[in-house]
Amino acid sequence: MRSSRRLHILLADDDESLVVALTGVIEGLGHAVSGHSQSLNALRAFSDEPDEFDLAILDLDMPELTGLELGERFRRIRPGFPVMLYSGRVNPSARKSIAAAGMDHVIIEPKTAERLEQAVKAALL
Repeated sequence: MRSSRRLHILLADDDESLVVALTGVIEGLGHAVSGHSQSLNALRAFSDEPDEFDLAILDLDMPELTGLELGERFRRIRPGFPVMLYSGRVNPSARKSIAAAGMDHVIIEPKTAERLEQAVKAALL
């Protein structure tokens, strides 16, 4: 399943091997990726050129800034910017915090390229 439009996606996960793996999957779907294993580097990249990105895909659990905190900062810089959060587990309390921040696109770590592409499309609607 390929998107008809090439996106530039900002990806942040503190696990470098997951950044590499997801970058490969996303590029295989036809999109460009700027991957970061440190949330502060991702924030700097977004702050420098916020209009360069179409979507952020952020790990919920990261040191320094969580994915939720990072997404909130992105939206302060560029209101309405689409942010998709993912995690191996999302408890009810975390879901409430995410919903209160206006980020309703949360997925459990995507296991297949098709599932990731479906989540990307849903986040951009």
